[in-house]
Amino acid sequence: MELKNVISEKLVFFLDVRDTDELFETMATSLQEKGLVKSSYLQAIKQREKEFPTGLATEQFGVALPHTDAEHVNEEAISIGILRQPVTFQHMGMGVQDVEVKLVFMLALQKPENQLEVLQTVMSLIQNKAFMEAVTKCTSEKEVIDTVLNFTEVSVSNNK
Repeated sequence: MELKNVISEKLVFFLDVRDTDELFETMATSLQEKGLVKSSYLQAIKQREKEFPTGLATEQFGVALPHTDAEHVNEEAISIGILRQPVTFQHMGMGVQDVEVKLVFMLALQKPENQLEVLQTVMSLIQNKAFMEAVTKCTSEKEVIDTVLNFTEVSVSNNK
């Protein structure tokens, strides 16, 4: 699955939110309004985040990859949130450890094999210092999409 098929400018947000609830409500509501996810998606993503946190610490700043089960998804999509102020997430797989997150990839995926492929692609992006610096300097939705796609192409060609 190629990222270019599941990301778009209409799913990119520059956000000034206080907490994960406000973040999830903003991003999930947008996905629902576009018909990409079901009305159950928001509650499901909040519940899954409590049980299986998705915050990741990187060299530059924290990233979160919230997602939930396919039954809450109508059409595959990835929403990208760039936060003006960090929001606290719990670290993935680390118990009760806070991560100050500035970049969010909210996943709405239907097929388990796509989830693994997308997670691998996103992980290679967020481990790339140049990508992390570039994406936070973006000032438009188009610039974010172009940055993600350009770095994805570089990552894929480097892995061949």
